[in-house]
Amino acid sequence: MSARRLAVAVTLVVAFASGLAGGLWTGAAAAGKTRHAGVSAAGASTSTPTAVTAPTVTQPVVTVVNPPPTGARRLPGTGKPPIELGDLASPQQFIIGQLYQLALQHEGYTIYLTRNVGVPAIRTAAVLHGTLDIYPESLGEWNSAIAHLHRRFSSVRAAYRAGSAYARRHGFVLLPPTPFSSTSCVAVLSQYAVANNIHTLPQLARAGGVILGVPAEFEYINDGLPALEHAYHLHPGYVQSISVGLQYWWLDSGNVQAAYCDTTDPQLSGQSYVALSDPKQIFGHGNIVPVTTPRVLRREGPAFARTIERVDRLLTLQAMRGLNAEYSLSGHGPTSIAYQFLEGNGILPPSRFAPVTPRAG
Repeated sequence: MSARRLAVAVTLVVAFASGLAGGLWTGAAAAGKTRHAGVSAAGASTSTPTAVTAPTVTQPVVTVVNPPPTGARRLPGTGKPPIELGDLASPQQFIIGQLYQLALQHEGYTIYLTRNVGVPAIRTAAVLHGTLDIYPESLGEWNSAIAHLHRRFSSVRAAYRAGSAYARRHGFVLLPPTPFSSTSCVAVLSQYAVANNIHTLPQLARAGGVILGVPAEFEYINDGLPALEHAYHLHPGYVQSISVGLQYWWLDSGNVQAAYCDTTDPQLSGQSYVALSDPKQIFGHGNIVPVTTPRVLRREGPAFARTIERVDRLLTLQAMRGLNAEYSLSGHGPTSIAYQFLEGNGILPPSRFAPVTPRAG
């Protein structure tokens, strides 16, 4: 293991221990399960040579992917220092991490990818200490959990401006946000929306007496049911507690008329459901903003940020729902999903050897 790889492991381990001592690691059991699932997925679907370290208590699982042959043309990443890229503990993050990885490799950069770089205190400390160079963060998470900007922003632009100002003051850089935003939302069946002329949260509130399906964790948090009641005076006739992942079953069964969902759920890419618009933006802005530092941008050159931003511009809401569908509904792994997406959008050249393996498990 190189000195830099060892530094990554040591920094994340020390930060992890600190996070435990400070009570920062919430939901550890669930996060652990997701972390191992993500590593398995990445390992199964990576077609380029890899070396995966065994998961231990003292070292994060790291996937090392060597850049492909670059041919005679000198690429902008040739000779640049290796990039420590991280992602977070969700399938959506795994896909975004792979998109960045493959696109940067194509430009000649050497990428070291670490799955699930931990809670906010851990990942931001790693970036500042130079053991992590870049990772995709949710703008809403950055503003609330890292910048502690506990207010509602009327637009993505305003939220990004505030988050970027905090980033600059503390030694970070936020790259521009993606078009898509992943936040909570309320969805209804399409036929219910048409029959009752309900396409927004204010219209749902005026309907009155709605049976609303809500996961237990959303019943009391600030951007959950209390936010709906305060912002839109939405007072359900009955609140049905449902499990995350079963929202669409509850809607299909007719036992609830509306349910908490996520804007990037693959089910919302079809015609069966309608995600109600949220004019007051009570669910915030979940656009992805890659987090890095001025030092990394100087070191890697302009092609580095330009490549990331080129990928991010492709990530519309419809595109992200489709990518998530490939993972959760079609069983493909993050690497094959990312490769085919980049190939289809002209960032990678067509290849008969594109990875097509399904994800493990």
